[in-house]
Amino acid sequence: MEKQNKKCSSDKHEQIAISYCDICKIYMCNKCTNFHSELFGSHQLTNLNKNINEIFTGICKEKKHTNKLEYFCKTHNSLCCAACISKIESKGNGLHKNCNVCNIEEIKDEKKNKLKDNIQYLEKISKTLDQSIKELKIIFEKINMSKENLKIEIQKIFTEIRNALNEREDQLLLEVDNKFNNTFFNEEIIKQSEKIPNKMKISLEKGKLIENEWDENKNKLNSLINDCISIENNIKDINMINENINKYNSNSIIVDIKFNPEKGEVNKFIDTIKSFGKIDIKTKKKLNNSLGKLLKEKDIELLENWIKSDNNKINSIHFELCYDAKKNGDDKNNFHKFCDKIGPSLLVIKTQSNYIFGGYTKENWEIADNYSYKDDYTAFLFSLNNKERIKVKNSKRAIVNDKDYGPVFGYGNCYEICLFYPFLSNDIQIEDGGDYGDKNLILTGKKSRRPEEIELYKVLFD
Repeated sequence: MEKQNKKCSSDKHEQIAISYCDICKIYMCNKCTNFHSELFGSHQLTNLNKNINEIFTGICKEKKHTNKLEYFCKTHNSLCCAACISKIESKGNGLHKNCNVCNIEEIKDEKKNKLKDNIQYLEKISKTLDQSIKELKIIFEKINMSKENLKIEIQKIFTEIRNALNEREDQLLLEVDNKFNNTFFNEEIIKQSEKIPNKMKISLEKGKLIENEWDENKNKLNSLINDCISIENNIKDINMINENINKYNSNSIIVDIKFNPEKGEVNKFIDTIKSFGKIDIKTKKKLNNSLGKLLKEKDIELLENWIKSDNNKINSIHFELCYDAKKNGDDKNNFHKFCDKIGPSLLVIKTQSNYIFGGYTKENWEIADNYSYKDDYTAFLFSLNNKERIKVKNSKRAIVNDKDYGPVFGYGNCYEICLFYPFLSNDIQIEDGGDYGDKNLILTGKKSRRPEEIELYKVLFD
């Protein structure tokens, strides 16, 4: 509920009230609260830091209403004062003038009886609320985990894309360097060309000096010849560099290297990136089980685990009551009327000695002239008393479909569970050593095999 604020009771103050005095029946702003505390230190003030609707003062909460709450509006299920039911509409009066209104005394018995119902409801819901909250937290944690895993998956894919783009970028940049260096001159040629003038000057000066000393200093002939060789080598370097300069200064050299993706490829690629990936969230509503008398919520998890153990692709299971022998008739015709061709099903039987057991098959029940009893090892018998499952040993002899019978597990003279109609008036035939092995004592013990209740559930998978 949205928090509602109350203004200070003083006409001179427009501030929001921060406290309420139950003795003086006034709302006070900060300034009024300070004065009031000094004048009436024994008065207990209520701090209005919470919703004003949660504080009961006995005085009407409507603006400028100072009357006691002496009436009850049945139309709006709320207390009101004399001003609220006034026929004169002025200064906020008459808010409930056209409503069904009575004195508080007239409604007390009705509210007292309603209180009893509410107490029973709260006691009932309090038993399951804690568990519901725990389950809600578990669901939230699973959803949050799915969200985080999805983010990690997205980041992983885009990291791969970015790495591929960066790698391709590096390849193209390196290719540009190689193509320019192989086709044109590089920076080293520029550096060498910058040295030519100085190199020429030094060689020229040295050559003139050698020429002057040639005839005068015959003792240094080997040194002079070596200097001549050095000048000759310098001239070779100068000529080679000069040739490169002339070559690349030629008007025939035109620098024209371009990065040429196919026409429209860049824009197409960018559009693809912009629309890349799709977040598709599908929610599935969990179905509630439609249970009869025999199958209880505490049994659901156990039965689900038994059924899931033969198929790890099943997410969740829903049980829907299709047949109740007492309500729908305990004969073969009614059984086939309600149970034929419903798909996977669960038979649950309670004996007069309070043994609850049954069988599961994924195959259809149906009226047949010939026996039909195949099931690929998913069929099993179970005991809820002993919390035990008995798997079918011979998948070709799992169940029997015949127009003269109701539900039958097993085959031939070794029926594991066989119901003779009327079902509730005949003992259940149970044999050991058949297609499900020895299970006599596990299912019904040594006591009565006369059924008291028989139900069959349709099993739905998600």
